[in-house]
Amino acid sequence: MKKFALIVASALTLGAVATAAAQAPNVSLAVSKPAGGPEGTTTTVLYGELVRVSGELSNGQPNQAVQLTITPYRATPRTVTLRTDASGDFEYTHRPLIRTSYSASWNNQASTQEPYAHVRPKVGLRVISARLGQFRVTMAAQPQYVSRVVWFQRRITATRWATVKKIQLRASNLSATFTARIPRGTNRVRILVPQTPGYLRATSRFVKVTR
Repeated sequence: MKKFALIVASALTLGAVATAAAQAPNVSLAVSKPAGGPEGTTTTVLYGELVRVSGELSNGQPNQAVQLTITPYRATPRTVTLRTDASGDFEYTHRPLIRTSYSASWNNQASTQEPYAHVRPKVGLRVISARLGQFRVTMAAQPQYVSRVVWFQRRITATRWATVKKIQLRASNLSATFTARIPRGTNRVRILVPQTPGYLRATSRFVKVTR
């Protein structure tokens, strides 16, 4: 009889633990553009733009301290402390300069998701002299992680671009002045930057050149 009672007591204890675990509040986390739009596990921005990191406690508790960890690619993570609002929500605005992941924790409970912000380099192309075929390219990104070899391209159909020249950017300021031969008439040209582990592929806006 005592053995039976012990088994029943153990079962009840395990059941209570399982119920408590099942009811333990969790932390959700998502990223989005600050101006609005869908929230999810990834978002993409140009270098220098902001993202909004938002989350909530499933139990809706207000004024709770949540630890948000920000981890840029190949950089030391840093943690900021946020407070939940009256609905148990929290948010943080961040400017990722390279691919960055986010995680949150509350009372040793980690967030169910670790969303990412993917970053594209910001690329500019300017015509110096259409007659001489002189151009200048500039790029904003972290020099040690972005490709410093870019491609100068000319549009040949509505959907196809042909590479005219490979350009090596200066490491000091990620820029270059160069000359390139393009056909006479009106051409649409751009710069293509290949993808690297820290940055997505990027292109400049096309420039119309008449010579």
